[in-house]
Amino acid sequence: MITEIRHIIFSNDELKLVFQTVPLEGFDPTRRITRVQVVEGPPPSIRIQSDVTGQPGARGELEVESYQLARLIVAYCRDKKIPLPKDALKTIHAQGDALCFSIMSTLG
Repeated sequence: MITEIRHIIFSNDELKLVFQTVPLEGFDPTRRITRVQVVEGPPPSIRIQSDVTGQPGARGELEVESYQLARLIVAYCRDKKIPLPKDALKTIHAQGDALCFSIMSTLG
């Protein structure tokens, strides 16, 4: 049996695009994201800081848990036409200030 493992690394800038392309419920995608911080786990999470629309100088912060991250990353990959096997094992882990999305599937 052959096992394929792929890693998709999301840099800080790419993580900002994830949240603007596939926003969380209740998160305004027009907000200017000022900072994305990867919080090591297990499981890892993301802390997003953004400017609050219509309130100059006001900042909002949102913590995104790993189960939410996985759902957003899969949706983002679909949007960007990045192929993901449906039956593959998908995991997320912190890699410095980036996030690693690992896909493990069995071939044959």
